[in-house]
Amino acid sequence: MKPAFTLSTKAWVAVCLVAGVLGVFAICSREILIPVTAFCTAGIAAFDSGPVGLRRYKTGLAYGPVGLFVVCALLWPFSIIWYFVVRVRIARGTMPLREELKQGHAA
Repeated sequence: MKPAFTLSTKAWVAVCLVAGVLGVFAICSREILIPVTAFCTAGIAAFDSGPVGLRRYKTGLAYGPVGLFVVCALLWPFSIIWYFVVRVRIARGTMPLREELKQGHAA
């Protein structure tokens, strides 16, 4: 039985690196809630970005799930707010597509 969600070796390295950076931050600041929140919300955004099709849209967050996880975890809370604003615009249909997708779609 194949699992529904698998990660590549690069993805595991990125997740472990982010966890390490957030762990160092937690130790230095003696605050555990902020790094845990950053890790979890970045995971939610990364998991949600695939079905939404974030890569198709013209935004600074047009990464794959692993890239989005790293950006959202390390630039939290700004990137999480930005992600959810972009997601709402996608749901409303007001987010523009990337130029290469517009050209390929018109041909």
